[in-house]
Amino acid sequence: MIKDNVRLLGIGLSLLLVTLAFATPFSNPTLTTYAQDNTSFANSIASLVKKAHDVSLSYTNETGKSGKGQVDNKTKIAITDSFKPKFQSLINEAKALQPPKQLQNATDLYIKSLESQLQSNNHYRSYLATNNATENKLSTKLLSDSSNYEFEAFKKFKDSGLFTIAPG
Repeated sequence: MIKDNVRLLGIGLSLLLVTLAFATPFSNPTLTTYAQDNTSFANSIASLVKKAHDVSLSYTNETGKSGKGQVDNKTKIAITDSFKPKFQSLINEAKALQPPKQLQNATDLYIKSLESQLQSNNHYRSYLATNNATENKLSTKLLSDSSNYEFEAFKKFKDSGLFTIAPG
């Protein structure tokens, strides 16, 4: 139960970062074509961040019922399995983005964040199935990595001057 609470805390911290939302990019009338590309990208990444937040929150809510004694490990494994394609779809959508060159690094970090979250879930699933403490440690580390990548991605988006980041 303590391990589940620690995991939920980690997921909660990750979700805190995910709740950041992208506002409309600043426009610059002298860079009309450039701004249009940025606007399109801003809309795409904002939509993806919202979807990722919604999927993560739903996953946390479903697996979090275990702390209340509502869900056993077998059920959490089934939940984790059912969410795997949802997380993979988010990764695929992120990889399909075509960011402006100056935002490629930030986008790559966001993709790493999503990939780390999926890997964390996979190791968490293994931990639930085997009770192997190493799997739980890997899951926790990957979830922390996911949060760090996401934080760095959002920082780079903000630092580009093309986005304002606001609490969700």
